[in-house]
Order: sequence, then structure tokens, then C-alpha cells
Amino acid sequence: MLRIYYSNEEYEPDKHRIITTYSERTLGDKPEDSIPISNYSVIEVEERYNPNWSRLYSYQEPDSPPKFYVNNSGQIVNNDTGQVVIINPNPQKEAYKLSQLYGLTHEQLDNHIDGISNLSEAKEFMRKQAHVILWLVKQTKLDE
Repeated sequence: MLRIYYSNEEYEPDKHRIITTYSERTLGDKPEDSIPISNYSVIEVEERYNPNWSRLYSYQEPDSPPKFYVNNSGQIVNNDTGQVVIINPNPQKEAYKLSQLYGLTHEQLDNHIDGISNLSEAKEFMRKQAHVILWLVKQTKLDE
């Protein structure tokens, strides 16, 4: 996961300066642990699905015009072209969000389980559970 730290203060209307980035591949402490950064927000980008982003951003002097900035909608924008940088979502995560189980409360999930009345419905529910468990294992790298 690549974390992009940006200032909550606008340096120009609708433009927020990117302070720094941090990745699991980065050596050293996370910025929030080592640098006194205040008044910032974070955008998380999955590097696996956005391999070029870490190469796009490099450290810049605080007084130089930034190559990229974050607009008030939380989008990363190329300062030279004005184009929004496309961040590819994790397709597995997005697919799960579209499943009928996403967003259910515990009570609603219990009611859904109680409503399973035959073997084919039980298999379908178990299949969804297995996909979620597999996704969690891969995301947390428990399989390593």
C-alpha cells in the first residue's frame, strides 16, 4: 500500500501540496511516526494495481511548484496538464463491494443466514465466504 500524505491547507485555490509518500517497500519509519506532520490527510493507493504511481512522485523542494497536487475532491492532479491521475482500484475489493452481503449489519447478516433454506443456497453462501476469506488472506499476506 502506498500512502500519499498531503496538506489540508490550500497553497492555491483547490490545490493541496503533497508532503511525502510512504510505501511498505520504503525503508524507515512511517512519516506519522518520524516527522512532525500536522494538519494532513492521506490517500491510500494499492501499488499492486498502480505500479507506476511511486515513480511519478519524487521529493520536491517545498518552495518549488509541485508536479502533482490533491484537489478538494481528494483526486491527485498533474500540475502541468491539469489531468486527474487515474488510480486503479483493487478489482477483488470492488467486486466484493458489489456483492449482496456488503453493507449488511450483523443482524441483517444473521437474518440472511436464517433465510437459507436449501443446499444450493447454503453452497452459494459458503462460496461467497470462501472468496472473502481468500481475499483477506491474500491482502494480509497470511499465506506467506
